[in-house]
Amino acid sequence: MIISAGGVVLKERKVLLLRTRRGRWVLPKGHVEAEESLRQAAIREVLEEAGVEARIRRRLGWKYFQFHAQGEIRSKRVLWFLMEQIGGRPRPLRSEGFVEVAYMPEDQLENLNMHSSELSIVRKALRQEA
Repeated sequence: MIISAGGVVLKERKVLLLRTRRGRWVLPKGHVEAEESLRQAAIREVLEEAGVEARIRRRLGWKYFQFHAQGEIRSKRVLWFLMEQIGGRPRPLRSEGFVEVAYMPEDQLENLNMHSSELSIVRKALRQEA
């Protein structure tokens, strides 16, 4: 089981998303490094992948999913945090396959190519901000 942490960064009811080379929109997330907490990992991943310095506002919860990699089915758990931008400038980490970063309006989320688990955590974050 892979354990990761990520952030749902909201700004004026818009969510920070990254677009991959394959056209999928994703939230910034990633593995936890040695001697790093889940909170620290989430903050670092948002900065590395999206160029945004963020502060955690609250914990949103865990999401579990499976994916195919190198001919195997792998399991992953991600602890998500609701965050707000406190610095930096959005820019995609191209070396990780991201080609675009944007704050996407709430009313456009349904039309994006997103993983259902990530869309559901974004909806939860937006409900908590209502």
